[in-house]
Amino acid sequence: QKNISFIISSSTNIDRIVSAYNACHKTSKILALGLYTAWTLEQVKAVSKGVRAMNWDYIKVYANSNQYKVLKSNPTIFGKFTKQIFQCRVKKEEMRANPSDYLFFGKMSSFRIINLYKGKIPVNVIYSQWPGYLNYSNEEYYGAEAMSGYQSDEQINFTYAHTSGHAVLKDLQRFAKALNPKKLIPIHTEHGDKFEKYFENVRILRDGETCEL
Repeated sequence: QKNISFIISSSTNIDRIVSAYNACHKTSKILALGLYTAWTLEQVKAVSKGVRAMNWDYIKVYANSNQYKVLKSNPTIFGKFTKQIFQCRVKKEEMRANPSDYLFFGKMSSFRIINLYKGKIPVNVIYSQWPGYLNYSNEEYYGAEAMSGYQSDEQINFTYAHTSGHAVLKDLQRFAKALNPKKLIPIHTEHGDKFEKYFENVRILRDGETCEL
């Protein structure tokens, strides 16, 4: 790593954030978190003390001036969080001064930051999301077109490294059999109507429909 590295993943993928942190800890790099990711970790930390949050060594938080102004203008919501950010904040000037020291945990929209580092030394971009997003337009998923273009960009070392959390049908059936639920309600699927064919005690709920337990 002679330039900055980026990992593009979901801010709610806690396992992926922990993996990134562990890699930085082993290599003495700094994990730079976006503001939303830092906020997410603080919420998770409230119920899980083992979560790596922004007060840990090797973690800094990147917030641009506009984002920081929003935090300060909403002290009721972000009061304590804003103070923590001030203590852990890393500015773009610091990252530009020593880019090889950083791994930036970002999202599709981070392409604007990635482009700042493009030059003679390639930028490492580790894409850790569903590859289908790379076929979206910017209107459907902001930053998708730029991220897709990095695959053929000579100034970018683009690496796909992702493990999906979605189970295959046989694993879902084994899981349902082990739980033996009175009601099985499929969620987060494009094929909810097919569950009755493969599972028992299925109840299909439509969007907006209420289920009392």
